[in-house]
Amino acid sequence: MKDVAQNRKARFDIAVESTFEAGIVLTGDEIKSIRADRVQLTGAYVRLMHGPARTGLPKAVLIGAHLSLAADPDRVRPLLLKAKEIREIANDIETKGKTAVPLSIHYKRGWAKVLIGVGKGRKAYDKRQLLKDRDVDRQQRADLKSGR
Repeated sequence: MKDVAQNRKARFDIAVESTFEAGIVLTGDEIKSIRADRVQLTGAYVRLMHGPARTGLPKAVLIGAHLSLAADPDRVRPLLLKAKEIREIANDIETKGKTAVPLSIHYKRGWAKVLIGVGKGRKAYDKRQLLKDRDVDRQQRADLKSGR
């Protein structure tokens, strides 16, 4: 599973509690952009919009992903999820105050997929603590490697 694009800022800003893998509805020039690694996920998010009346379920869309070689680089792209997954995401977002963001785009059996993370936003002090913990872990690994 090769990551084409990652949203590293999303993992820093949001404490991801659950992930979902979704297909993306793309046009020809959009898949060419992804295959050329010309995709940017910074600032992108997933929103649930009103779906078809016959199903009663919302539909998930990817907003803010920029595919630079596409004719419309900032188009709203529908996501392909199972009904159970949409209900889980909708329940988390509406009742628990969480948010859904794309974490990465990768290939699976030749198809472009997006990994969606659902979680709560981190406060500034949580981010500082995360950086502190990361530095301590890095220092401990360096000490173990050097034999101190």
